[in-house]
Amino acid sequence: MNEIAQKAIGEMERQGFKAKTISVQHLPELQEDIDKFQRQGLLDKHLTELYLQFKYDTATALPDAATVFIISIPQPVTRARFAWRGRVCIADVPPTYIGRADDARVKKALTGILEPAGFRLERARLPAKTLAVRGGLARYGRNNITYIPGFGSYQRLLAFFSDCPCQQDNWGELKMMAACEKCFKCGENCPTRCIPTDRFLLHAENCLTWQNEQEKALAAWIKPEWHNALIGCMRCQLVCPVNKNQVGKIVPGPLFSEEETDLLLRKPPLDKLPEELRRKLAAIAMDDSYDVFARNLEVLMKSQDLKPPAP
Repeated sequence: MNEIAQKAIGEMERQGFKAKTISVQHLPELQEDIDKFQRQGLLDKHLTELYLQFKYDTATALPDAATVFIISIPQPVTRARFAWRGRVCIADVPPTYIGRADDARVKKALTGILEPAGFRLERARLPAKTLAVRGGLARYGRNNITYIPGFGSYQRLLAFFSDCPCQQDNWGELKMMAACEKCFKCGENCPTRCIPTDRFLLHAENCLTWQNEQEKALAAWIKPEWHNALIGCMRCQLVCPVNKNQVGKIVPGPLFSEEETDLLLRKPPLDKLPEELRRKLAAIAMDDSYDVFARNLEVLMKSQDLKPPAP
């Protein structure tokens, strides 16, 4: 491996992350991995338009790019609490949603190694899960989530382009974890039954995560008791045997007072909220998802037998 790239990978590991390098020459193959599912009609059109608009051409991001760095950051569940009428609503934010501080830390560490050596770094908008599996960093679970040795699914993926030479190309085949071959716990615990047994690709349009990330009203067939997180869903990850050492990793998030909870449930514009309340929302990345936040909080309250205010 190029000495500088090796140094960058070593720095990632020193800081508790895991990383691999892949040659940009494989970007057409990476695109084909996604495109073939679209041609087969296996991907929901709306989901594709919102989430799968990747940039496989490096010309705009970094014209001389030679290497893709794919990095995994361990990330626990963050547990926020919302006081309400003498009780507390527990509101978990799953891994992957909260990333500003860690993302900045990764970029700073990589830049600190590459720039002094004359190389540049730019964030890459690529299918990070597929990239991580292709790069030997991760394996897919039956639930289509990526698992990293030592991290399980409790992790966040980042990709960067660099014009640093790629002398260690880790490109390989897409692989599912061996642990999934005879295990169906994730599908059995999925309330929407979106994890099939007859194909690998899940029915993402029915996934509770996909549904509650959308600004539109939740589908009528979704039951309030299915909700278990402030955004997204943890059901398939909580029962996964590979996550047995990760499930208890929960860090405390902010506590919202009854007055703050009441204000949030009334759904004022984000810029009309008090500064301290906006700070708390930013701590759990819900300022980025503010348009769906209050609705999800209401549903989560119902799932915990708490009654939000009448409209």
